[in-house]
Amino acid sequence: MGWAMEFRRPYQPFFLLAALDAVIGIAVWLPGSFMAGPTWWAGLSARDWHRDSLLFATMPAILAGFLLTALPRWTGRAGPSPALTGALAGLWACARAALLLSRPVGIGVAAVFLVSVSAFASVQVIAARDRRNLKVLVLLSLFAAGVALAAAGAPAAWSYRPALASLLGLVMVIGGRVTPALTIAFAERQGRRLALSPSAAVERTAAAAAGCALALWIAMPEAPATGAFCILAAAAQAVRLLRWRGWRCLASASVAALHLGYGWIAIGFGLLATHVFAPAALGPMAAIHAWTVGAIGTMCLAVMASMVRRHSGQASAEPAAAKAMFVSITASSVARLTAELFPGGAAYWTGLAALCWIAAFGLFLFTFDHELLRVGAGPSPAVG
Repeated sequence: MGWAMEFRRPYQPFFLLAALDAVIGIAVWLPGSFMAGPTWWAGLSARDWHRDSLLFATMPAILAGFLLTALPRWTGRAGPSPALTGALAGLWACARAALLLSRPVGIGVAAVFLVSVSAFASVQVIAARDRRNLKVLVLLSLFAAGVALAAAGAPAAWSYRPALASLLGLVMVIGGRVTPALTIAFAERQGRRLALSPSAAVERTAAAAAGCALALWIAMPEAPATGAFCILAAAAQAVRLLRWRGWRCLASASVAALHLGYGWIAIGFGLLATHVFAPAALGPMAAIHAWTVGAIGTMCLAVMASMVRRHSGQASAEPAAAKAMFVSITASSVARLTAELFPGGAAYWTGLAALCWIAAFGLFLFTFDHELLRVGAGPSPAVG
C-alpha cells in the first residue's frame, strides 16, 4: 500500500499538499511578478500563474480534504476508503504536474479531479437524502464547471468569475456553519453560555443578496445594478457576521480568525461596489484580493487548523505558531489591499503580501506537520 493510501484521515494528504502548494506556488511566482514581458513560465504571465495556482491547485486540494472528511459526518455515511483517498490525492498531483507543462491539460485534469470529488459528495448527499447539504453539492458542481470551462478556453466571464463566485459561496455556506458553532464551543470551554439563534430573515436576505450580486458580477461586472446589489450584499453579510458576536471570542485566535475571515467577504462586496460607482478611484482587483487573500485565505487556514486540532484531540490547543499564522495571513490581506489603494508602492506591498502569505501557510505546516504526516492504523474516517 502506497504512502498516500496509508493516511489515517482524508484531510491529511490534501491539507499537506495544499499548504505546500500555497508556499511553493507563491515563492516561485514572486520573482516572476517583477519581471517584464508577457510570458513567464510555459507561455503564462506571472498573473496567470498566480491565478491558476489558487483556483486550480491550492483551493481544490483544501476543498477535497475538508469535504471528504466532513461530509461523512454530516450525512452519517461511511467515509472514503484509504484507496479512494490515495487515488484522489494522486489525481490532484497529476493535475498540478500537468499544469506546470501545459496549462489546458493541467486545468483539464484539475476539472476531472473536482468532478471526482463532486461525485463522492453527490453519493453522500443524495443517498442520505440530506437536503441541507444540497447547496454544498450545487456550489461544488458549479466550481467544477467553471474549471472545466477554463480548460476549454472559455472567456473569464464564464470560467474564472464563476469559479471564484462558487468558491465564495462555499465559504459563506461552510463559514456560516463553522463560525457560530466554534464560537459557541469556545464560550462553553470558558464556562459561559452563548446562544446564537439564527434569523431566517437575515440568512435568506444574506444568501439572496450575495447570490444576485455574484451572478450580476459574472454577467455584467461594471453595471450599476451590480454595484447596488453589492452594497446590499455587503450590508447583509455584515449583519449576519455581527449576529455571531465575534467580540466574545477574541481570546481565541483561531475562532477570532473565522470571524475576521468572514468579514473580508463583506469588505469585498463593498470594494466591488466602490469600483462600479467610482472606477477611477479603485480598480476591480481590490475586491478580488479581499475575497481571495482575505476571506478565502483566512477562512481556509482557520478551518483547516480547527479540523486538524479536533481530530488530534487538541480542540482547545492554540500554539504560538498558530497564532502567528493568523497574524501573517491578516498582514498579507492588508498589504495586498494596500497595493491596490496606493499603486505607487504596489511592488513593495505586493511583495510584502506574498511573503506574509508564504509565512502563514509555512506556519501551518510547521504547527501541524506531525498530525498531517501521521500514517498507519487509526480511527475510521467515517466519524468525520
